[in-house]
Amino acid sequence: MLQLARVQEVRQRSRRFVTSRGLKPAARASISIAPLIQRGIGWMIFVATCLVAVEVFAGGGFDRAIAAVRPRVVKLYGLSVGREKGYGSGVLVSADGLVLTVSSILLDGQNVRAVLFDGSLYAAKLVRRDETRQLALLQLGPAAEEGAEPAAVDDAEVGPFPFFDIACRRPGDALPAADGAVDCDALLQPADWVLAAGNPFKVAEGAEPVSISHGVFSTRTRLDAKRRVREFPYHGDVLVIDAVTSNPGSPGSALVNLDGAFVGMIGRVVKSNRTHTHFNYAMPRDVLYEFLLEAKTPEVTGDDALLVRSSDSGGEVERLDTGIRITRTAYVRIPPLVDRVRRGSLAAGAGVRRDDLILSINGETVADVEAYDKRMSRLSNNESIVLVIRRGRRILSVRIEPQMSEEAVKP
Repeated sequence: MLQLARVQEVRQRSRRFVTSRGLKPAARASISIAPLIQRGIGWMIFVATCLVAVEVFAGGGFDRAIAAVRPRVVKLYGLSVGREKGYGSGVLVSADGLVLTVSSILLDGQNVRAVLFDGSLYAAKLVRRDETRQLALLQLGPAAEEGAEPAAVDDAEVGPFPFFDIACRRPGDALPAADGAVDCDALLQPADWVLAAGNPFKVAEGAEPVSISHGVFSTRTRLDAKRRVREFPYHGDVLVIDAVTSNPGSPGSALVNLDGAFVGMIGRVVKSNRTHTHFNYAMPRDVLYEFLLEAKTPEVTGDDALLVRSSDSGGEVERLDTGIRITRTAYVRIPPLVDRVRRGSLAAGAGVRRDDLILSINGETVADVEAYDKRMSRLSNNESIVLVIRRGRRILSVRIEPQMSEEAVKP
């Protein structure tokens, strides 16, 4: 009873403090100390933060936001190569199953799966990806039976799903107006509490709820970062937060304010060029909405819009067409993983399979797609090819003879 009385006393003091300083009433979930920062009352900020935190926790201020965000986040599972994990998070943005996430290698597999908050399983087809903004759009469809080919999702009807309507505008935006579009900037102010909902470290499986990280929004700025040793291609606006989201599986998580309103999506794990430390940030809602509008424009959707290929690699440059097609993104420094093998081709006859990882060509190591392209471009049309591949945990040697008659190859 004594502890309860103390908590109630602290809550009453925090309510009086918040009200006297012109903050939002504590009865609302979106309690904020942004007015103090705008007024420059620096000495009060720390005290106000502590009292507001007590008020939020003691009053269940996070419950509303958690209830709103969890049903609208999906757990994604797909291709895993090297240090690239085969799991992530995504956000439902339409009732018919459109999912926003980050562009990553897990989407390059043939069987990307999405698990919803209730444990239901769906196939996820890649609709559009943007390698500059590092964003991707997926379409949910019926899941294939175990051991069967992935189900076609183009004409399949699924849903309706709970989703975030991410339409919004900022002052001076060139984006077309949408019915009910909100002012993005009005949803979030510096020092506002935020929640990130996703599946870091693949903690959740099936119907288990996604993880919730809480923090404070700091500012909106332009991104200047690296991913491992390469410059990160996106240099646009991001939301800086102090929640720890630089974890495997966190990219693609939904970011909401304490009212449960969607404000952004956690981006890929990067390191700041200024501090050389992991940078916790989210892609702003208006940037995501712009990408979604582009994806829905017929002129830029379809197969030609799925992958952006590097001009350095020149696309698929094999002089000798073995029938092997390699998984490709904008980055040429990813491992040479077989995306598909053309039926009736030389590689199919030699036993090369989808998802084989090519380690060497004729004794020369090929560490990435760029090295694979260069080595294949030096082969003559009548040269035999010996591939060393990794298939699961096995290392195999495969010999491809250009003189093989395609009529003799079993389809």
